[in-house]
Amino acid sequence: MADSFAGIAATPYSWPFDGRWSAADSALLILGFQNGTIAALGAEPEAAVAARLIACAQEAGLPVIASRRGRSEALSPVAARRAVLGDPVFAPGTQEWELSDTLGLRVEASIFDHPGDNAFYSTGLDAWLRRRGIRNLVLAGIPTEGLLHATQRAANDMGFECIAVSDACKGTTDARHAGQLRITVFGNGLFGTVARSDQLFSALRAPIPT
Repeated sequence: MADSFAGIAATPYSWPFDGRWSAADSALLILGFQNGTIAALGAEPEAAVAARLIACAQEAGLPVIASRRGRSEALSPVAARRAVLGDPVFAPGTQEWELSDTLGLRVEASIFDHPGDNAFYSTGLDAWLRRRGIRNLVLAGIPTEGLLHATQRAANDMGFECIAVSDACKGTTDARHAGQLRITVFGNGLFGTVARSDQLFSALRAPIPT
């Protein structure tokens, strides 16, 4: 049986709600940390936090999943809309589309490609998680009001217990970042919880033997 971890004093409630999470039932989801998006948003500090989360999660035995948003020549309606709105959507195979090497993802990390903001849409992510008994998700992603919120909102609706790591996310503006996190915790955690990375590091580095 995997060691468990202490609950996180998140906003607006202690995560997870039942106080139970371990490497056997939890995963880290890294969303959209692609070279082009990091550069466009100036998200190098947030990418550095995400890299530390990945290293810590891997050391603790949690599965790490990453997602890439991209477009093709036959641009999907959702990707086309995002492009018109000025949100960078890069062509697969380009340097901008690639996940940043600074993340330190291991070769065995699972990567899911998707056309829009929701990493569950048109991918096998849900099935992948359920086959492995994952019920708790730690999320980091850019932009906050795009990939991060859309994916966390979908995950919450699908029954996953979610926590967003606020300093491993960045919005297209500071106001949008803050506003989206407020929406996440609205109504006693309508779409999940929010915490800072130091809280996750403390829990992951001090497993509780079971």
